[in-house]
Amino acid sequence: MKNIKLVKYAVAGLAVAAFIGISLPVMADTNAVANQTVTLQVDPIQQISAAGAPSLHITTAVAGQAPTGITNNSSGTYSITSNDGTVKIQAKIDTAMPSGTQLRLTAATTGGTVVPRVSLSDSDQDLVTGLHLVSEADKALTYEFLATAAAGKLSSFEKLVTLTIVQ
Repeated sequence: MKNIKLVKYAVAGLAVAAFIGISLPVMADTNAVANQTVTLQVDPIQQISAAGAPSLHITTAVAGQAPTGITNNSSGTYSITSNDGTVKIQAKIDTAMPSGTQLRLTAATTGGTVVPRVSLSDSDQDLVTGLHLVSEADKALTYEFLATAAAGKLSSFEKLVTLTIVQ
């Protein structure tokens, strides 16, 4: 009987403590909890790179015809990432080609429309259009070098090809 009275007093004491707002430690839950707000953002990204070292060397001709042009489709590639709407790739060379010569470029893609055999100059030319939210790696760049007999003999020279992403 004495134990029952003690339990009644303990329950009554807890009820009074709860009524007047005294907080008592709870022993059942020992886990601590913390919350944190994380802010996330993806900025506009436009990256393009080129790899390889294409080399084109005209060495033959058929009698009575222009020298035989050369195509190199195995040593140039590009990679592109753009998450900023619909874009296109333009290409140009650093200086004009010598008289009687032409450098053409075609870029492979799975995400846009290819403009085939673009004759490169020192002005931007559309190479691929209609690329939308694209991420492509190691896509082929096919170069074609053409020369007429009027171009004459030309020592080895280099052209810097610039690829640019444009909206």
